[in-house]
Amino acid sequence: MQTLRWDAPEWHESLGSTNDVALADARPGRVVVADHQSAGRGRRGRTWSSPPFTCLAISAVLPAPAPATSGWVPLAAGLAVVAALGRSRWPVRAVLKWPNDVLLETGPRPGKICGVLAQVAPGGAVVVGAGINVDHDADQLPVPSATSWRLARGGAPLPDGARASLLEDYLARLAELSDALGAGDVAAVRTAYLDRCSTLGRQVVVHRPDGGLTEGRASGVDASGALVVDGEGTSVHHAGDVVHVRPQ
Repeated sequence: MQTLRWDAPEWHESLGSTNDVALADARPGRVVVADHQSAGRGRRGRTWSSPPFTCLAISAVLPAPAPATSGWVPLAAGLAVVAALGRSRWPVRAVLKWPNDVLLETGPRPGKICGVLAQVAPGGAVVVGAGINVDHDADQLPVPSATSWRLARGGAPLPDGARASLLEDYLARLAELSDALGAGDVAAVRTAYLDRCSTLGRQVVVHRPDGGLTEGRASGVDASGALVVDGEGTSVHHAGDVVHVRPQ
């Protein structure tokens, strides 16, 4: 098995979408980075943008996965963001909301700090885009429920080099997880994911792609990366938006 090696990151001050640029030449190992996106995209066709130089947008190209591991690629990307935020010289503890929203649940400003979008390129390689809220003030966040790395650390501007350090830590962990999936070691990736997934054990509402809703207790993530929900029977979800229901 080959080890994934990253090309030198292509760093831009501003792009429309780092995923679009990466998809135009989706060779495994390519990394496109921007300090600002004017037309970033999320799951289910959502669009978003941030004020200049507040966000770190990273699109990394992974090799085409085997069918048995493909469901884990976007989950692994979210897990790599969690690891990078924790490994940093300016650490914050993050968790995952299934499938790959990165949340801060404690500290001075809880909320969503990163979203991930995975897109399959012609030929099967996967572009995983992560948009991390780095230097937002409270009035710059895209939605009131979001947060940023800066706010999570008390609101002071991050030191020079913080973005480059975060990128390095993220790519290192993403390569490790990609290599594990390439070797068929889903169990190791799943174990690491379950350790940081805050959805498990909670009451949730799943907004399904067909427009319907499923309510119940999130009881597990199966071997394919799908969410298992126990409600009126047991249901398995390979896609959807999850809402954590607050206890009454």
